[in-house]
Amino acid sequence: MSHQSPAKILVVDDETDFLFYICKILKQAGYHVLIAENGEQAWQLFQAEQPQLVLTDLVMPEKSGYELARLIRGSPHPETPIISLTGFPFRDDMTRGDSKLVDLYLTKPIQNADLLTAIGICLDKMFISP
Repeated sequence: MSHQSPAKILVVDDETDFLFYICKILKQAGYHVLIAENGEQAWQLFQAEQPQLVLTDLVMPEKSGYELARLIRGSPHPETPIISLTGFPFRDDMTRGDSKLVDLYLTKPIQNADLLTAIGICLDKMFISP
């Protein structure tokens, strides 16, 4: 019987407290968590570790979440789900022209259950053929 290893999730945020809060929730849920404090660090980790999902803030120093998403979409793993965690309320102009960059937008403060549900949906989608 094969044992499925936990999904690897890359969490990117320049607010350290928030980063560790999310990290704790995901570890308690059984995920393998990688953390980065900016888009540049995240891009290096993404290439080295190939996570199954990326949770990223949008506004950060040294590569924004949008820049990170663009790099991922142009990488050998463009299908990797990306969930953005943003302190800004959702606005249509945030996605104009870039609707394919991010799979889901979640607004901070985030409810734990909503976060885990969103991750579950995105990970499930990866294993369902169109």
